[in-house]
Amino acid sequence: MVRTGPRGQDRHVTDVRRRNTLSCVEVLRGSPSTTLTALAKDTGLSRPTVESIVSELVEQGLAREVAVAEEGALGRPARHFAFAADARYVVGLDLGVHSVTGMVADLSGQVRAVVRRTVDGPVDGVARLEVARAVQRELLDAVDAPRSRLAAVAAAVPGIVDGARVRLSLPIPDWTGVNLAARLSTGGEHPVVIENDINMASLAEHALGAARLADDVVLVQLGHRVGAALVLGGQVYRGNRFAAGEVGDFSWTGWDGWCEGSLLGEIEQAGGAEAVALRAREGDAVALGLLQQYVRRVAPGVATLAMVVDPECVVLGGGLSRAGELLRAPLQTEVDRLVHPRAAAPLVTSAFASDGAALGALVRALEVGSQDVFGSEIAAPPLRAAGPATSLADALAAADEAPAPAAPDAGVGRGPGAEAQQGAGGVAQVREPLRVAVVGVGARARLAQWVGRTGVPAHVVRAVDVDPAGQDRARELFGPGTAFSTDHRDLSARGGTGEGVDAAFVCTPDDTHADVAEDLLRAGVAVYLEKPLATTTEDCDRVLAAAVETGTRLYVGHNMRHMAVVRTMRDVVARGEIGEVQAVWCRHFVGNGGDYYFKDWHAERARSTGLLLQKAVHDIDVIHWLAGSTTRDVVGMGDLQVYGRVTDRADRTGQLMTDWFSYDNWPPLEQRGLHPVIDVEDTSMMLMRLGNGVLASYEQCHFTPDYWRNYTVIGTRGRLENVGDGDGGSVRVWNRRTSWSERGDVEYPVVAAGQGHQDADRLTVDEFLRSVADGAPITTSPVMARDAVATGIAATLSLRAGSAPQRVRPVAPEVAAHFDDDVDPAARRPGT
Repeated sequence: MVRTGPRGQDRHVTDVRRRNTLSCVEVLRGSPSTTLTALAKDTGLSRPTVESIVSELVEQGLAREVAVAEEGALGRPARHFAFAADARYVVGLDLGVHSVTGMVADLSGQVRAVVRRTVDGPVDGVARLEVARAVQRELLDAVDAPRSRLAAVAAAVPGIVDGARVRLSLPIPDWTGVNLAARLSTGGEHPVVIENDINMASLAEHALGAARLADDVVLVQLGHRVGAALVLGGQVYRGNRFAAGEVGDFSWTGWDGWCEGSLLGEIEQAGGAEAVALRAREGDAVALGLLQQYVRRVAPGVATLAMVVDPECVVLGGGLSRAGELLRAPLQTEVDRLVHPRAAAPLVTSAFASDGAALGALVRALEVGSQDVFGSEIAAPPLRAAGPATSLADALAAADEAPAPAAPDAGVGRGPGAEAQQGAGGVAQVREPLRVAVVGVGARARLAQWVGRTGVPAHVVRAVDVDPAGQDRARELFGPGTAFSTDHRDLSARGGTGEGVDAAFVCTPDDTHADVAEDLLRAGVAVYLEKPLATTTEDCDRVLAAAVETGTRLYVGHNMRHMAVVRTMRDVVARGEIGEVQAVWCRHFVGNGGDYYFKDWHAERARSTGLLLQKAVHDIDVIHWLAGSTTRDVVGMGDLQVYGRVTDRADRTGQLMTDWFSYDNWPPLEQRGLHPVIDVEDTSMMLMRLGNGVLASYEQCHFTPDYWRNYTVIGTRGRLENVGDGDGGSVRVWNRRTSWSERGDVEYPVVAAGQGHQDADRLTVDEFLRSVADGAPITTSPVMARDAVATGIAATLSLRAGSAPQRVRPVAPEVAAHFDDDVDPAARRPGT
């Protein structure tokens, strides 16, 4: 409630002004530049209010006026303003026993530099504090910023802390009772906060990593130390005495006395936790044996936390988490055995391993810095160079290899698309943002709005569409400064001058995919190609060949591999909960089919081939992934049962699907304005025999009232089925013999950012950009995307040939082998 009287009124006015300022900051930060008119439109504020706020931001150094060339503009040009991200910086530190890691980010959340220093010799609190201060100075030197431009510092510390003071630190006893925040401030006016290092790692996983879609999380740090942190309701839970999650003091957890245990000595003798993890991944028998001992030792404590807290997931962090499935899978099995017959939360591998504490510290610093600069933590943006295996990992690796500095003197690295660079003084530099183009500014172009909002610095600089009206749509989607042309062949790869683009999103109609993608690949531009890869198998092979010949990155937008429901099913299969997969069934209820596919070019087989290709290709790819193989033989059946009977037709040239879509367009036979030519099927089904003997089926119907898909996967030890495919749905597992059980024996909730594909677009865009920027592995295999198209085409040929069986033509082995190194091992084509 707002207080009455002059002082209450002042506070109300101040709060309103702050909210309006935050709205302007959010819009400015989200685009390369904008005008006052556009800013007023985007924020819903009046132009005088916007002009006043921008003037204040310019005066404070938080915004600046920039020159933007406007092609074809008449009269006096509009003034453009950009967010001054480099006005202030934040620093995150991980003050470990054996090393100090630091990162610096600007106010846009872009990580600008990373420093890591090894600390040898006895555990000396004073010496470690001096190293921390030196790392902080190196980071500021790297961005050429004085201490006065620091907005905040956050540090991760081993021990129990209360935000400023270390209450107890067994690893670094000298720090017990010390106000470490005051020691790190060194007289500056910026706020400094400290936090337990495992709590910081949990913050990183929740904000950016393996638990970013969960509200209740347990993080277990597995390495030289074993500890835990809790995230409850989306917030780090510290407890009344700041020691929540510390169950290791109980001997039965297996964590008690760990530092004195013989197993730790063996791990140290083998080179340390991370060395053991890496050697285990290479098949080293000694390392694998140590992992097995470790699993048995820590499983009781992990099971206890999983049952008492009942989180959505348990994240396995720390150096040993780099072993991946070699650690997670047996630990999950042991935990499940201990809690049987109840179901424990699924274990997931950390996105950041031992680097999580430093990342979490930077996340916290950005929150505190945003509060200090803008008056609200809500203004803190997500880190733009942090994510699983992103440029941050490269930067940390570069910092590991860097020599200790004699005289730190480094600037921000240049050269987008290059590896993270090392400046003088051993500072790992993070590249400038990728330049991205969007080809085809139709309904699907909104996907590219995630550019610049994921873990990779990037922005859309150019749009291309054969329709000149696409220019207005592009500027509405990507900002008024977005350049525009009508020919994709105008695009070129970025050269030494900084012109051109690094990557392009191809969102054009399906029958143009092959030509546009091949042209861009041969021009050296990395391509995100919306599914399907093409409308013929021959065109698919032509695109793959262009990528092989040029070495240019190709990514196909099979975003369902990132859908939470698909990931959950895949995890159940990978853990062996249902045994060896024998059959996969998918029923697809396409409730929006009339609006999506029968009012434009999709309805013509000459342009789309058919909906067993255009629509089913998503699910064919998922079926292949779940089954661990690709289709060898297929039979199809279908018909145009409903929409061919609708006589109300219209030419919608120049319109987009968003112009006519409505849930009121019901029932199907009362649809209006269907495409003049409709010769694709609205009900289709197919039977598949995969190369490994798995049998599969897929059915789709485009006139159902509901819109979702239902999978059933049957194995030798049970079956799974999803009920709902978005947030609020679940994956149910039956693995005990029974007559009927509605919810099965185990039920995993689907936690996603929305319904259908909504939760996957951001993750898909992020994965593509990481692959371009850093060469990071991808989950969406271009070869399996091609195999999905080949299967859909064979099924369509069968459907239109009286259901005659068809053999699916395989890809050339030498072409397939080219892409294997780009794809995450868990997502590669079968047999690799």
